Amino acid sequence: MNDSQTVENSLCFTSEFILNLSTYELSPSDITLLNKGLSFIPTPKSIKISDIVTCRDRNLRNLKYKDYFQHKEDTYDPKDFTNLFKAPSTWEPKTRQLTAETVNCIQSINEFISDCCSSSCIPSSSVQTHTQGTHIPVSNRNDNLTKLERKSLYTLSRNRDIIIKQADKGGAVVLMDRILYEQEGFRQLYNTKYYKQIHNSTRHETASRISKIIQSLHARGIISRRQYQLLNPTVSEDTRSFYLLPKIHKSHHTWPHSNMPEGRPIVSDCGSETYFVSKFIDYFLKPFSSMNIGYIRDSYQFIDKIQDKIIPQTAYLVTGDVTALYTNMNINRSIQVVKDLFHEYPNALRPDSEIVELLEICLTTNEFQFAGQLFIQILGTAMGKAFAPNLANMYLRELDQKATSHDEYKIDLYSRFIDDIFFIWLSDLSKLREYEEYLNNLIPDIKISFKAQQQHIEFLDVLVYTSPVPGSLDHNILKTCTHFKSTDTHQLLHTRSFHPNHTTVGILKSQLIRFRRLSSTKSDYNKSCRILFRVLQRRGYKRSLFRKLKYKIWYHNASYSTQNTDPPIWPLINYFDDIGLNINKFMRQKISHLQCAQNKRLVFAFKKHRNLGAFLTRSKLD
Repeated sequence: MNDSQTVENSLCFTSEFILNLSTYELSPSDITLLNKGLSFIPTPKSIKISDIVTCRDRNLRNLKYKDYFQHKEDTYDPKDFTNLFKAPSTWEPKTRQLTAETVNCIQSINEFISDCCSSSCIPSSSVQTHTQGTHIPVSNRNDNLTKLERKSLYTLSRNRDIIIKQADKGGAVVLMDRILYEQEGFRQLYNTKYYKQIHNSTRHETASRISKIIQSLHARGIISRRQYQLLNPTVSEDTRSFYLLPKIHKSHHTWPHSNMPEGRPIVSDCGSETYFVSKFIDYFLKPFSSMNIGYIRDSYQFIDKIQDKIIPQTAYLVTGDVTALYTNMNINRSIQVVKDLFHEYPNALRPDSEIVELLEICLTTNEFQFAGQLFIQILGTAMGKAFAPNLANMYLRELDQKATSHDEYKIDLYSRFIDDIFFIWLSDLSKLREYEEYLNNLIPDIKISFKAQQQHIEFLDVLVYTSPVPGSLDHNILKTCTHFKSTDTHQLLHTRSFHPNHTTVGILKSQLIRFRRLSSTKSDYNKSCRILFRVLQRRGYKRSLFRKLKYKIWYHNASYSTQNTDPPIWPLINYFDDIGLNINKFMRQKISHLQCAQNKRLVFAFKKHRNLGAFLTRSKLD
């Protein structure tokens, strides 16, 4: 029995999407609520006036830009380094620099939005004042939650004895006892090979070290003033948070506790003193990532590489998994790998020494908190760092080279996506374990486990299988279809979620396009569609729409061109509710007559209200 079968037989889901590993007894309304998924947005009851004003200011500033620059050629190149890593500009054209028609349009929009937020439009008794600011009620469609589900949302969001997270893979909603969740966190954090507990924060010292390097880059003219403003760090009041995503797809017998699976460690870097600097580093590391032998960008590139390849009938399909790659990346070796590649591929415009120094700071000062205690990572890199995937690819460069250059072991179609490996094994199967041991001795702490099959094997979200070559008794041809893990809940957005109607249509279409691209045959495509729709029909998706899109995508979407000849898009951005929709309609009506809006496509774009994930999950464990 393989691992996926073990998991499937050992896990008992409370319902189709929920795995309750806690002692908390879920009520029927709890189950109904959680089954909607963490991306589900409840119908909002009110909206902050400050949110309306923020959207208004953004839209009007964009309008002023469009008017001011309408007769100037747009030479902006988003890939140009000088246009990257810039602090947001606060400049906007003055009224006297705008055309009269645009000034009148702005005045009309201001008056309309003011009316929407004023007591003349809404009774003063309806205006609510909360600690978060002044709110006004939103007159929306029928509530998409029942009173009991609203009560469940309130109760679950305030229950400090349970932790709610989305599963590491598959999309299931997992409830865990807080005590067991903390135990799993501390089980990992008290491993002194990877983490060290500290008692005083070093974030200010880290910010000071980064600031000196950024000042030097600016003084030498490598970065502009606006880039300096963004990259020069500020210390947030909150320390980074460490949290775990439960690996329920792992075999149950490997769990640290019968009711608590191993957790994938994540350290959120958003808003930290290294957040923008990590993106800056990643910009210079990214070109090297794709230079590796066997590098694949995604499943689609993998499909293009192996689809319809002919292999000997005696060959084996092999996949490999690097165990805890990010956690086991030695910091000194990571830095040396970057130095070596910079030396091998020199670039006079690249500030090598500063990048290496910034990388060293980011890797050695990854401070975070968990359950009120401070820790620092001393081995590996956190998954939350922007540069982590590209650094991981660079870290395994030596492994890729030696894996494909050893004459004793014959392999073909070697491919790697970060920590997942695929290849065709052309030697005796008895030598595969010898090959595995050879690779596991190349880089300290980097261990790979292989799985070999002749007929079919899973890799990423693809099932690779063999089919006989017509007229040949000695060769097979490689085919592919969509692979679903045993814990995959197919928990796509519920149609009752408070999203624009086209959102769920777009999600369904994107899934069918994915199936189309991964499937070698129509029967594979149809099978994937049937599996998906068995779940989606319980989430409000209409069979007629599903059939229409399914047919259209198979027969009319054979090519996937990204070329777009439509007029440039001008988004009008507000929150999705009746107030935001009315504001967008009014703005489009007024702006569409302006000279600067000609040959532009005015489209509604919506910001979303809080979803269930925002109510029920949190990265910080108080």
